[in-house]
Amino acid sequence: MFESTLHQVEFGAKKTKTHTGLMYISHMVPYALHGGDPLDMFKINEYSARIRADFEKGGLFEGLVEKHLAGNKHFLKMLYSPDGTKADRDEAEDKANLVALDTALS
Repeated sequence: MFESTLHQVEFGAKKTKTHTGLMYISHMVPYALHGGDPLDMFKINEYSARIRADFEKGGLFEGLVEKHLAGNKHFLKMLYSPDGTKADRDEAEDKANLVALDTALS
């Protein structure tokens, strides 16, 4: 399953599409603007070989959940409080819109 998925990604990356030149340029711009190598997107074979090697060693997926989800110290805490007058405000706004629509009609 891993090989099949990686093969599909490789094939999709190498497949020629319409407006290929424009697509390449538009994908290169973020790399160029943020100090990266714009030609990195063409190194599909190197990246897929590295992914395969990491997968064979067994170190590709292990620890990713812990590192990026469970052990991630960055989070956002949002607190919600109910607004008892929101329904009344929404209803008044709807009525005002209907009145304005009714007066605009002949």
